[in-house]
Amino acid sequence: MIWPIVRYLAYLPANLAFVGFAYVLSPFLAAWSMKHGPVLPGRWRWFSTLNADLDGYIPQRVAGFDPAAKGFKLWWQRTRWTWRNPCNGWQSEALGVEDIASAFTVKRDLPLPFGFYLKLWLGWNPEKRGGNYFPYMLQCGLKRR
Repeated sequence: MIWPIVRYLAYLPANLAFVGFAYVLSPFLAAWSMKHGPVLPGRWRWFSTLNADLDGYIPQRVAGFDPAAKGFKLWWQRTRWTWRNPCNGWQSEALGVEDIASAFTVKRDLPLPFGFYLKLWLGWNPEKRGGNYFPYMLQCGLKRR
C-alpha cells in the first residue's frame, strides 16, 4: 500500500501545476473553440474532460447553460465548463492507472457543524471517465448541504 501513496505524492506537484495552468489557459481554449468547434484537438483535450466536449453542460441541461448561446455567452459557457473539471484528460491519460487494484481511493464527505461538510477525494477514481485509465483525483473543499 505504500507505493500507491508514494506515487500519488510524487504526481501531486505536477498535477497542481497543470490544474493551475488549465485555469489560466481555459479562456484561450474556449476562444480557439469559437472558430474550430467544441472538441479540443490532440493533447489539448488533457485540459478538459474526456467524456464531453466544451459544450458539456448544454446536453446535460444544467441550469444557466443556454443551448442557443452565441458569441461571448458561448465563450463564457465553454470557459466555465473547462474550469468545472480542469485537466481530466491529463489526470486520466498521464497520471491514471491501468489497474485500480494497484491504487487507492478515498471518497468521503465529512460532516461539519452548521450544515457544512468537507468533500475529500484522494487517490484514483474507481470509474473511468472517458479515458483509457482510472484517473488521478484530488478534490478537497468546504461544501454546504
